[in-house]
Amino acid sequence: MIYDVIIVGTGAGGATVAHELSNKSLNILVLEKGLNHPRGTAANHIKNTKLSLSLEENRNDNRYEFLNYPAELMNIEGLGGTTPVSLANACYACTICYKNSATAQFKGFDLELFEELLEASKELKVGSLPAEMMGPATRMIVDKGEKLGYFMEPMPKFIDFNKCDSCGLCILGCTKGAKWDANDFIKEINETENNTEILSNITVTRVLHKNQRVDGVEGIDSNGEKKHYRSKIVVIAAGALNTPKILIDSDVTNEVSDGLFTDLFITVGGYLKDVNLNTEIPMGVKSEFGPYFISPHFSNQLIPLIKEKGFSPKAKDVMGLMVKIADEANGKIYKDGRIEKELTSRDLNLLKEGYDKSVELLKAVGVEPSSISSTPIRGAHPGGTAAIGKLVDKNLETCIKGLFIADASVIPQAPGRPPILTIVALAKRLSKNIADEICEPNSLE
Repeated sequence: MIYDVIIVGTGAGGATVAHELSNKSLNILVLEKGLNHPRGTAANHIKNTKLSLSLEENRNDNRYEFLNYPAELMNIEGLGGTTPVSLANACYACTICYKNSATAQFKGFDLELFEELLEASKELKVGSLPAEMMGPATRMIVDKGEKLGYFMEPMPKFIDFNKCDSCGLCILGCTKGAKWDANDFIKEINETENNTEILSNITVTRVLHKNQRVDGVEGIDSNGEKKHYRSKIVVIAAGALNTPKILIDSDVTNEVSDGLFTDLFITVGGYLKDVNLNTEIPMGVKSEFGPYFISPHFSNQLIPLIKEKGFSPKAKDVMGLMVKIADEANGKIYKDGRIEKELTSRDLNLLKEGYDKSVELLKAVGVEPSSISSTPIRGAHPGGTAAIGKLVDKNLETCIKGLFIADASVIPQAPGRPPILTIVALAKRLSKNIADEICEPNSLE
C-alpha cells in the first residue's frame, strides 16, 4: 500500500499533523517508537541522559553548587511524546519582548504563525492561572517578588481549569483530563471515522528516497523485523534528539545534528515547613528577565540536597524556584547517541544571575538560608538540530522533496520558554500546506 502521508512521532508536532489531516479523506500512517503510558504514570518513564556540558571558564565558585553535579537532559518516548509530562506552560505571547522567542525567530524567515497560534490557543484551552486557583505558596512568591521589584505575572496554561483540582501532579500525566496533551488528539483520531492508522512500538530507522524525492520510511517492529512503508509525503516529528538520528542514517544532509539547544534550567530551593508548594499548580506565575525567567517549581531532587545540609524536609516543606535560560545553540548529537554541549560564559552568567535572584526571593519568603540548595543543570526542551534556514525552508521541507520536519528541531535558537504551543502552531501551518499540495492536480507526480 502507498499512503498519502506518513507521520513519524506522536508528540505536539506529529499528533497535530495527524489530527489536522485525518479529516481530509487521506490514507495516513502514524508511526510511534514508544508505547502508551497510562495517564498518571508518565513521569516514571522520563529518561535522564548524561549531558556532556563543558565550560568556557573555570568552575571554581563555591557559591553555585549546580556546577558541582553532572548535567542531565530529560526526555521521554511514548504516545504523546513529551507532552504528557509537560507542566502545561503555553508560552508564546509572553515572549514577544524577547528577540529569541520562537515566534519572533520564524518571522525572520517569512513564516508568520499568528493565525495558527490563535487556533492552537483556542483548541488547547489556553488561559492564565485564575487568581482563585493560585495556592498560598505561589501567592507568597508573588507578594515578596513584587516587593523586590520583580514583576510577577500568571503563567499561560493549556489547562481546562473547570476540570483541574490543583493537585500539583501535572508531570505525571493528568488523570482528570484537565491538562491538554497530544494523546487528546490521538484519542480524537481513534474515535472518529477516518483512514488514519496509528502503530506504536515501531522504530523508524531511515527515510527512503530516490532522485531527491521521498518514497517512504524503513522501520523495525517490536519483533525486530524490518518494515517498509511507502508514501510520497513523510513528516518527521520524532523530537530534536531522534529526528537528526533518522536524517543522518538517511543520508539526507551533513548539516543535521549541530545547533542543539536545551533550554537549560536549575531549580533553587530550601526548607520552609509546611509550605505545600508541591500540592499547587506548578509554575503558576513567572517573572521575565529577557533571556531567562524565574517561576515557582517543586523538585524532588531538592529533598536529598537539603538533607545534606542538616534538615529533614518532607515534600511539603520544600519551596523552590526554577531558573530557565535560553542557552546557546552550540550542542551536537553524535551518531552513537552522545550529546555534547558547551556552557558558554553567557549561559553561565545567566544561570548565576537567576540563582542570585532566586536566593534573594527565597530568603524573603522565609526559607532557611542555610538550607538553600540547587539541582544540577538540566535541559528539557531540546531543539535546533534541523533548523529552519539551515535544514528546512519556510515550508518546513528538507532538500528531499516531500520530506518535512514538524518538531522543535526546526527552531533555530533557544526560546528559553516551553515550545509546545509554538510546535502545535507550526504543525497546523504545515498541515495546511500539505493539504493544499495534495489537492493540487499532478502535485505529487
